[in-house]
Amino acid sequence: MFGYVKPDIAELKVKEYDAYRAVYCGICKSTGRSLGHSARLALSYDAVFLAAARMLAAGVCPSTDDGKCAAHPFKKRPVCADGDEIRYASYVTAVLTYAKVSDDLRDERGLKKLRARIVSPFAHGSAKRALKRGGPAVAEAARAVGTSLSRLSELEAARSPSLDETAECFGELLGAIFAAGFEGAKRRILYEVGRSTGRFIYAADAADDAVRDSLSGNYNPIVLSYGEGAFEGEGKERKLTLPTAEAILRGAMLDLGRLPPAVELLCEGGDPTVSAIVKNIAFSGMPKTVNSILSKNAGADAAGDLDKEDGAVE
Repeated sequence: MFGYVKPDIAELKVKEYDAYRAVYCGICKSTGRSLGHSARLALSYDAVFLAAARMLAAGVCPSTDDGKCAAHPFKKRPVCADGDEIRYASYVTAVLTYAKVSDDLRDERGLKKLRARIVSPFAHGSAKRALKRGGPAVAEAARAVGTSLSRLSELEAARSPSLDETAECFGELLGAIFAAGFEGAKRRILYEVGRSTGRFIYAADAADDAVRDSLSGNYNPIVLSYGEGAFEGEGKERKLTLPTAEAILRGAMLDLGRLPPAVELLCEGGDPTVSAIVKNIAFSGMPKTVNSILSKNAGADAAGDLDKEDGAVE
């Protein structure tokens, strides 16, 4: 997906970190077997959160085996056994990757557009195989991706200044992806976990790109909403001002504040290790990620003040 949904590794126990890596390695190996080795290049650790959340909803206790791969040829590592949720995360990642490449082909210029043109045939082939092999849940997720991204493209083409409106569109997309194939209470819980995560990802991405987009003129709701007053400095020295960074941080934390009730329900009675991973990412990892993004993109004084903020969701 996008690389913003990460754990707070320092707060994970050794067995939890091993399990976290095992799920990632399991998704990577499953992708290579089902979709081809080129599709593995698109994987990010975001897929672990998706797979782990759906494992809890499905009542799956993952098993692992030691294995090797091209990236780690000399030392065996724990690898999560292939299963429905591992494959689902792999297939959905391929669908999202092709959607992102198509979006870059349409909207980007220069090197980004050239890279998208080169990658597009491989991404299309992987997504096509994912839809063929993924079954009803992946087909449902792909329909949601098409619908939500079409609406999001309309908002972006109209240069909507509303971060809330555009983030909600992406939240609905990820909510549908998390919930696809489930029914009843589990579906509602997974949808809320995905929706809050999707809103966070869109806001984090907009914050990460705000300075660059303010210089290039690319669409960014933060730039349009806050205007030139959101920035200080010029060229390579350009940064977000402290008030802007603090406002973005508050908004992101409000979105993440919706996660705890849904995550607690999701983890109730689930595998303790998988539950610990999901809670770590939701309550500590994602808040620290957005804090880090804003610290990096804010001025020196602003970065120091943001670093003092408590990064955990209560």
